[in-house]
Amino acid sequence: MPPALRLRTRARADGARGVTSPLPGPPLLLPGIVDRAAEGWWRLSPRSRSVLLGLAVAVLLAAVLLRIGLSPYGPPVTVLVATERLTDGAPVGAAAVTDVRWPRDLLPSARTATRADLDGARLAVEVTAGTVLTVEHLRDDDPLVDLGPRAAAVPVPATVVPGAQVGRRIDVTAVSGDGSGRTVDQDVRVLSVDGDTVWLEVRRDRAADVAAAALRGTLSAALLPG
Repeated sequence: MPPALRLRTRARADGARGVTSPLPGPPLLLPGIVDRAAEGWWRLSPRSRSVLLGLAVAVLLAAVLLRIGLSPYGPPVTVLVATERLTDGAPVGAAAVTDVRWPRDLLPSARTATRADLDGARLAVEVTAGTVLTVEHLRDDDPLVDLGPRAAAVPVPATVVPGAQVGRRIDVTAVSGDGSGRTVDQDVRVLSVDGDTVWLEVRRDRAADVAAAALRGTLSAALLPG
C-alpha cells in the first residue's frame, strides 16, 4: 500500500477507535504529483524497482563521466604529487608522494615522474607539498654527478657533520700529531647524505688528507653560514 494511503487509512482507523495521534492536526499529505508517483512506485514489483534504481545509477554515472570528459582542462591523468616539503638532494620515498588525478592540460611541460623514476634517484631541487613531480625534479643518486672538475668525492662518517644537508658548506679540520687542530680543506660542499655516510666534495690535492683523517677518527667539521 502506498505510504500516503496507508497514513490516511490508519488515521481513519485511529479516529474510529478514539485513539489520539501524538502529532496534532491531520496526517501529512504529499503534493498530488508526488503522491501519485509514490503510489505508482509501490505498485511496481520488487524486480522492476531494482531495475529502475540500477538505470538511475547508470545514468548518474554516465553524466559524471561526461562532465569529466568535457572539462576545459582535459581529462584527468594520474600523477605523483609531493605530500610534504622535500629538500634538495633528499631521496623520494614512497610515503613522500601520492597518486593524484590531475587535469591533463594543467600539467607541467616536462614529463611527469613515475614510481619507476624514483628508484635510485634524489631531488635535484627543493619542492613544496602539492608539487607535481617531473623528471626535471630528479637526479641520479650518485655523489659524482655534481662533482667539480678539480674535486674529489670523499666519504666520511655522518658524525663528522651532524645534521648535514646536501649543499651545506663546511670547513674540514683534523687533529695534528701534537694535539693541535689544523684546517684540511675549506669551503667543502656536502654532496650526499646516505645513512651513516656523508660524501664531501673536497679539492683533489686534499682528498688523501681528508680520507686519512676520517680513517683515524680525528676529522671534524665547522659549519659555514648559508
